Amino acid sequence: MTVAAVVEGLAGIVIVWVSVLGWQGKLPRNGYAGVRTPATMRSDEAFRVANKVAAPLAVAGGVVMAAAGILAAVVPLRDVGYPVFGGTLLAVALIVLGATKGVHACR
Repeated sequence: MTVAAVVEGLAGIVIVWVSVLGWQGKLPRNGYAGVRTPATMRSDEAFRVANKVAAPLAVAGGVVMAAAGILAAVVPLRDVGYPVFGGTLLAVALIVLGATKGVHACR
């Protein structure tokens, strides 16, 4: 489960990094990272607005995921599933909520 803890921690760091770029308006429209829906991909401005609005919740999700990865690395092996799955579930909920707000803002 050490691999799961490392992967979760690194994924959280990447999510924070991409979200901060979106928050600063430095994330270019692309097909890989950021809030990508038909509404957000219609223009550079729509993509920028959606990612700027989504960023605070996405950063929170990334921090939760990174913290859960660290926690998973230090808890007893029998308990490692709680931070791995709980942290991922909470992080995904925050990121999806942020993306939803971002899509509404760009419309």
